[in-house]
Amino acid sequence: MDEPKYNVKVLEKVVKILNLYTYTEGSFTLDQISRKAGLSKTTAFRILKTLEKHEIFKYNETEETYSLGLKLMELGGMVYSSLSIRKAASPYLDSLAHSLKATILLGIIKDDHLLYVDKRESESIIRVSSYIGLKRPPYYGMLGMTLVAHMTDEQKKKLLEVYPPSKITDKTVVDAKELMRRFDQTRRSGYYIEREEVIDGVRGIGVPIRDFSGSVVAALGACMPEFQVNEQVTQSAIKELTAASTSISKELGAGRHR
Repeated sequence: MDEPKYNVKVLEKVVKILNLYTYTEGSFTLDQISRKAGLSKTTAFRILKTLEKHEIFKYNETEETYSLGLKLMELGGMVYSSLSIRKAASPYLDSLAHSLKATILLGIIKDDHLLYVDKRESESIIRVSSYIGLKRPPYYGMLGMTLVAHMTDEQKKKLLEVYPPSKITDKTVVDAKELMRRFDQTRRSGYYIEREEVIDGVRGIGVPIRDFSGSVVAALGACMPEFQVNEQVTQSAIKELTAASTSISKELGAGRHR
């Protein structure tokens, strides 16, 4: 039978080695890996040393064994975190979309970009084109501003240097000093109000979600038509979003946060 068109042989060998590891078998010698994966010792050694360099594998010199490295733990944690956040947030997204009659978005920062991980459409005449899996600049909209606000000043400045702000609408903020001021204000208040900064005619409100460590790991937000929103509606939405984010954070193991 023909091999798949996009089959890469060396990656197939890497996967064979990775698949050896289980909860009960967490380390192997080079001889064991070579034998169990059906690879020559030379090939297995070259693969392991390359992956060790990138912290995908860890070598124990005393026992002469290879175990999975911290990089895999980090990547696995990212996947678990994303799935856990979506699961915990799902019923609240449904409830908020209904009560606020707004488009509700859930986002995280991944690879220095805002990534939408879940969404609920509203009954509003306005639709927000933010599909799940879409990546945006890190400080994009109410979710990005909320997430970046809870980073260190050094991280904020680095992101602004690497991804310089650009105009999307007439109300988009592109001045770095003004953005830093807004980040500080958002961190103190616990929410960010975006007024037509990325989409004309749309107001957004974002609030943070925390995990068991107290760190902000996601942001929850609502998008509403600007012409339907007044100060009373805005404050009511902030209250509902904050209550939902607090509940989601508790489900993720966080204590009580502002």
